[in-house]
Amino acid sequence: MRTLVSLFLILSPFFVSSCNESENTKPAKTVDLKYIIKENNTSADVNWVSANEIDALMAKDPKKMMFIFHRPGCPYCKKMKDETLRDPRIIKLLNDNFYAVLFDGRGKDPVQIMGQTFVNQNLDPEVNSNHDLHKNLVDPYNGNIYWPSTVFVNENYQKLRSYPGFQPTDQFLRTLQNMIKR
Repeated sequence: MRTLVSLFLILSPFFVSSCNESENTKPAKTVDLKYIIKENNTSADVNWVSANEIDALMAKDPKKMMFIFHRPGCPYCKKMKDETLRDPRIIKLLNDNFYAVLFDGRGKDPVQIMGQTFVNQNLDPEVNSNHDLHKNLVDPYNGNIYWPSTVFVNENYQKLRSYPGFQPTDQFLRTLQNMIKR
């Protein structure tokens, strides 16, 4: 009898663990992140549009526009894209209230917007020249052009304001809130 009790005590942990094993193999409850994002009207990224799409979008649903002019190799442009424009509050404000355009200010492709065609006058890929759209919208600050440059335009294609350089998250959030009111 003693042997039987000892055997029972030795084997009982195996029976207990085998009973729990079937409970642990239940599939974990999944969360539908797409549904949550849709319901909260947020996005994981800014809904960027091409400058060439602006006129057609404005004809259907006029709203303010925000242009961010960047250039290749610009560390402050990268920092703004990676930090400021990844903040969920900024993404929501941009997606809800603006057409957002991320534009290479030194690009060589022609752009049709506001009933005009803008080009880069120097098509030589070795020459860093600014695109005419950049020249038309960005205001120099103390006589200089800073990268990135952010420009807000209203529903009537009138420039509201040009902001030079990198914008930290909290500052850019205030800027967006002010531009929404204008």
